[in-house]
Amino acid sequence: MKHIQKVHPWKLLSSQTALNEKWFPVRKDTVQLPSGKIIDDYFVWESPPIVAVVPVTPEGKFVLVRQYRHAMNSIRHQFPAGAVDKNETAEQAALRELKEESGYTTTTPLVRLGIFAPYATKVTGTEEVFLALDATFVEAPLYDEQEESEVVLMTEQEIWDLLESDETHMMTLAAGFLMALRHLKKL
Repeated sequence: MKHIQKVHPWKLLSSQTALNEKWFPVRKDTVQLPSGKIIDDYFVWESPPIVAVVPVTPEGKFVLVRQYRHAMNSIRHQFPAGAVDKNETAEQAALRELKEESGYTTTTPLVRLGIFAPYATKVTGTEEVFLALDATFVEAPLYDEQEESEVVLMTEQEIWDLLESDETHMMTLAAGFLMALRHLKKL
């Protein structure tokens, strides 16, 4: 393996639509590597921006949802999350997703914890994570047959125990939790 002193971007030679689906648009790029080698089948998912929100109740419990994830064929714990709709800010999307998936909301301004690239080699979208303090239950979550949610309240220790288990976790669960604890001065 060669040691490279400096990283260089690839040169985009051409790009075309490979799959034009509403929730999964994919493009096929032809790129030239810094070495000169040409790759003519580099596929990229043009994902929309995503938001996730880490809700914390006035009692200090974290609000999570359990949802079935078909690609993994399993049920996963995660914080409420979803795509940012057109004509919507990331903060508005975070509040909407919080209420839709968990039935919780907050009147406290959201705290932006960070923005992450979940899979930067193959996905264009980012995931912006917010902290929602004083999250309170207001109504039953909206029912979505493709995204049924079971609301789960967990203590900080219960989330640590979950993260230390052998279960495969959603990346935002760990990243959002750690960033929230840092903001709350618990790390």
